[in-house]
Amino acid sequence: MLKLQNPVVRMKSIHILFLCILFQNVEIYPQCSDAGVCTIGKHHELRRTENASILSLGFVYGSSGKDADINGNLNNLGTGSFIVDADIDVSRNMRLGINVPYTFISGPLGENNGLGDLSILFSRSFTIKKIHGLTVFLGGKFATGNVNSSDSLPQRYMPGLGTNDILAGAIYTFENYYFGIGYQKPFGRSRNYDTRLKRGDDVLFRAGFFEHFNKLGIKAEILTILRVQPSSVQDNAASEERFIEIDGSNEAQVNLAATISYRASNELGLTGQAALPFLKRDYNFDGLKRTFSLLGTISYFFNLK
Repeated sequence: MLKLQNPVVRMKSIHILFLCILFQNVEIYPQCSDAGVCTIGKHHELRRTENASILSLGFVYGSSGKDADINGNLNNLGTGSFIVDADIDVSRNMRLGINVPYTFISGPLGENNGLGDLSILFSRSFTIKKIHGLTVFLGGKFATGNVNSSDSLPQRYMPGLGTNDILAGAIYTFENYYFGIGYQKPFGRSRNYDTRLKRGDDVLFRAGFFEHFNKLGIKAEILTILRVQPSSVQDNAASEERFIEIDGSNEAQVNLAATISYRASNELGLTGQAALPFLKRDYNFDGLKRTFSLLGTISYFFNLK
């Protein structure tokens, strides 16, 4: 007589099988980067000890692809970033997130590198009927990254985006699932000599599933980023300062992201991540277009109390 499989194990197997099928049948246009809105609701897949703070060092490398933009702007940019990320336990159910990259960019017009934009995000968590959770976020991204170089390269070659932005959002969690929304509001335009880019607001919707198997953790999520308004840039053909709106530059991004993590010890964790977006971007004024991107992170867990 056959022994029936444990229902919990069976459900985990179904989830893993679904993820495998999903990833094998996606038409891939990876563009894993964003202007900062994805820091809202970023879930640490490594199982936390209570009141633990986390300090992480990661590296992400990506390429914009060789295809030019729809308006003829050259791409073929390679971008690598070292990212320092801190997730600090401030008080009961309140945390502080700090994130800053150091970025290297190279392409057909030249090379550049430097400190990127600093993001600071406060979060407050609430438990609802023991198994439901709600976390709200509020913070900002600050223009600490350089937006100009001596050879006047365009904005997509710059380590900074050149604006101070407000970040706000919330994440709802139920058992192993979560759903969230975020909003990023940039103010002003970049002072880049070439483009003087002004980005539209971004709205983020994210939904995901996560599971732990002893020291191993997995996560799959769908992230949708809606650019509310089209971008506008400087009209370099005009004799006086004038800005033009780029039709169709308020492109939506829909990304399927997969993360795997390993808790090597109580103090040390390793994470790898890849994203497989469904949509291909036609514009790259902001330098965030990706056709290939991989992230690796090492994390140190500690307790401030």
